[in-house]
Amino acid sequence: MLCAVPQRAGLAARATQKQHSRCVRPAISRRQLKTQALFGGGNKEGGGGGMPNPFDMGKLMESVKKAQQLVQVETQRVQGELDATEFDGYDEDETVKVVMNGNQVPKSVEITQEAIDTGAEELSRRLTLAMQEAHGKSVAGMKGKMADLAKGLGLPNPAQLTGKGMGM
Repeated sequence: MLCAVPQRAGLAARATQKQHSRCVRPAISRRQLKTQALFGGGNKEGGGGGMPNPFDMGKLMESVKKAQQLVQVETQRVQGELDATEFDGYDEDETVKVVMNGNQVPKSVEITQEAIDTGAEELSRRLTLAMQEAHGKSVAGMKGKMADLAKGLGLPNPAQLTGKGMGM
């Protein structure tokens, strides 16, 4: 936009020229500006003019599915290991033995004649002690395996998240 300024002499002419100098714009070369959206510009490949899109939902969902599959496979592997692992529990005199697997499933019970001869009530007490010991060992083994699994997958330890096992 160009403005015509009358040629005058003196201070009034300079003030008028100063006001109109804003109207004269130098000719500059204008380049085409490319508009890009926040999430990549909207082309079909998911990128915006050569820039990779860190928020590509398709790739994100694909990564989540792969992570879920990995967790599922590893969890099944650990469950199989726990199922094959046995934990023994005994009473204080070792006259009763209870065997449980890592999934807290009882596998066997062995009772000596000495334990049977103590009577039904004492036998029940000894059997309960042996079961409690086997169960406690089984749970501790399971927690250890699951913590190792979480660590191997780069997940936080569940005991640290809940505050348990940290003296809280």
